[in-house]
Amino acid sequence: MFLQRSIIAVAGLVFILPHIVMAQNTSSPYSVLGIGDIESSSLNRYTGMANAGVALTDPRNINNSNAASLTGLHEHFYTFEISTRYRQAIFKGLNISAPDNKSADFAVSRINLAMKVAKRWGSSVGLQPFSTANYSYTAFKNIGGTLQNVAATYEGEGGVNQFYWANGYQLTKNTSIGVTASFLFGSLRQTENLLSGDNSTVSLATIQNTYLRNYYFNFAMQTGFRLNSKWQTRYGITYSPKTDLYAENTTNVTSADGVAIKSDAIKNDFFTLPGNLNLGVAFIKNSLNTFTVNAQSQNWSSLNYQGTNYQLVNSNKLSFGFQQSKREKDYYNREYEKGYFQLGFYAGQSYLKVKNVQITDIGGSIGYGINSRTSPISMLIALEGGRRGASTPNILSENYINLNFTFSYIDLLYRGKKYN
Repeated sequence: MFLQRSIIAVAGLVFILPHIVMAQNTSSPYSVLGIGDIESSSLNRYTGMANAGVALTDPRNINNSNAASLTGLHEHFYTFEISTRYRQAIFKGLNISAPDNKSADFAVSRINLAMKVAKRWGSSVGLQPFSTANYSYTAFKNIGGTLQNVAATYEGEGGVNQFYWANGYQLTKNTSIGVTASFLFGSLRQTENLLSGDNSTVSLATIQNTYLRNYYFNFAMQTGFRLNSKWQTRYGITYSPKTDLYAENTTNVTSADGVAIKSDAIKNDFFTLPGNLNLGVAFIKNSLNTFTVNAQSQNWSSLNYQGTNYQLVNSNKLSFGFQQSKREKDYYNREYEKGYFQLGFYAGQSYLKVKNVQITDIGGSIGYGINSRTSPISMLIALEGGRRGASTPNILSENYINLNFTFSYIDLLYRGKKYN
């Protein structure tokens, strides 16, 4: 009965979430640049550990931040996971006041399926956001060749999605390698409305659509060894090389009465993603207490992206995580993980530099997970809170809270002989 109720609840959640998303007001001022806000969370079991899971593997849950971890999944079983996130943000800065300083949204963030294909081979497919753009603001625009400034509104939406196929292969008892092959695709839409009169009438509307696509690869490795009877250590590394996203841009300009003034299309354009390196170290005591450290670096400066009062620069992030597991024995005297508690802290500098000040991101996380002895469903609830911005008041800052839910379903794939 519990299993039936759980499946119905998860199915109902998946059904209603798209309607909930449409009803929310999402806004991220930083997403006006580039391809929007690039997703920084792995949206998996390790979210409550500040996403410091590059060096970790789990037999029941999918670690989509490192493809090499897939070799640690249970044999003869498959795992299906779905992650959702509620996000709320409050913005601070000059000329920003309530109620226009708040935003919130609720969305499905990741869908993932994984299994052991062979004794040494684990595989996974999934879909999750790579970047998101959603903003709305008012500014003054100078009319070229004149001294006149007119009010203008800007609205943007869209993003890039990531469909991926990850594979891990076990080389030795303690070492695995992996690769995640992704297809990135999506579109960005920006609408500029020039206002006239009392700033309530649109005199000229410009709509720009950008369509992006290309393949994207991430190479991974995990290894580890036992230090003594109580402690073991694990290491993880992932790397994504510099990749060009092919872009097609269309621009349409219409007058106040809807008459088309201009329509252009540019197909041979691109946006470059920098090299991304992620390193992780974990120390585990008695399979109960886990301490992790992750370091991430992205080489944006080599791409030479810049504009008025901003430029893209190298970014880095350091994350610390802790997990305490609670283990019990079932009717057959087999040990299993009943639940776990997580804490995390992260700090870093983003790839965005505004008015010669680099944007920082600092925050913490807490999580709690439950694994049932009798049910194939497990759940993680993780809360992230932080601040993104700068100390100067003339640069926008964002205080945010993310409430993440990850549901995992594991079931027998087939019965038979063990892999050869």
